[in-house]
Amino acid sequence: MGNRIKELRKERGVTLKTLSDAVGIAVSTLSGYEKAEGEKGYRNPKIENWEKLADYFKVPVEYVEGKGWSQDDVVEFLIFVISQEYGDTEGPFSTYVEDGKVYKYRLDLDEYFADVETDDLPNYEAYIKEYKEDLAREVAFDNNEKGEELTGVSYDDGDYEGYGLEGYVDEFFDELYDAYFHDKNQIRGEVLDSIIDSCIDLTPILKDLLPADSIRTIKRYYFDLKNNRIIRKPTIRDEFFFKCKKVFLERISSLSDYEFLASIGEGNGVQPSPEYVIAKRLSDELQEKKFDSKMASFKVDPYKASKKNIDAMSITSNDHKLLFEIVAHLLDENKELKKRVDQLENKLPK
Repeated sequence: MGNRIKELRKERGVTLKTLSDAVGIAVSTLSGYEKAEGEKGYRNPKIENWEKLADYFKVPVEYVEGKGWSQDDVVEFLIFVISQEYGDTEGPFSTYVEDGKVYKYRLDLDEYFADVETDDLPNYEAYIKEYKEDLAREVAFDNNEKGEELTGVSYDDGDYEGYGLEGYVDEFFDELYDAYFHDKNQIRGEVLDSIIDSCIDLTPILKDLLPADSIRTIKRYYFDLKNNRIIRKPTIRDEFFFKCKKVFLERISSLSDYEFLASIGEGNGVQPSPEYVIAKRLSDELQEKKFDSKMASFKVDPYKASKKNIDAMSITSNDHKLLFEIVAHLLDENKELKKRVDQLENKLPK
């Protein structure tokens, strides 16, 4: 991937002459930096010039160098996710997006996980730890039923206490595994199932950011659901793309976190896909903002905010009424309690 000097310059509306005067690098040299590697006149910046450019644009050196994802890359991906609310395709990205859900790992599980050692599978250690604990209890219970006692295991009226048993299970796990678990591929299969199912539903969150007409335009302009194919790839040259980017930049602070953008990896092997990493970061941020917004409205008028949230629930009107009466009663009690606490505080010596 080429560097982002030209991209950053265009985003900020900066000419080569202005940039040259600001960082003290000749226009001809900067022009060479912006050329593609192998192109006539191409030049690779020295480390001190990378640092000057990064300092000028106020981004990490790695971002100027072209590492990770750019803002445009992320916006393109988000537009693609929205277009996939009712469809599925591999599209221009490596991960699988279906019905707006961004899956954690690459599409081809056979390619990425077939030759992976079982112990190296994502979350395998946590899964096997849980299995060992269950197995330990089963072994302890069976032996106690027979009136036997495992070395390092203590019993209290027939109840398993577990002291020392973890070490015992680790030491003799292969034997216990053979004795108590006959299908050795089952755990691996269950771990792979959890990998396949791991995803983030990003569409509902993104739909809150853009107006309905923009959502419709994305689905009509960029993707043909009927034939399950991309009509055109969104680019910064599209006026509509720029409009979406402007909204996303205003409402998603992660898009201006250049250290995060530069750190996004390729997601090869057993690493989560970059698309999932982005989806997770954006989902966490937007969910937190949504929660903060609800809490703010609750502080202003807890009764009104509570009623609004209760009315949004998929329950009967009678249940709405009953639930609000309960919440209102609790709010009344809380208000009364706070009043009494304030009265007691006023009586305390200053």
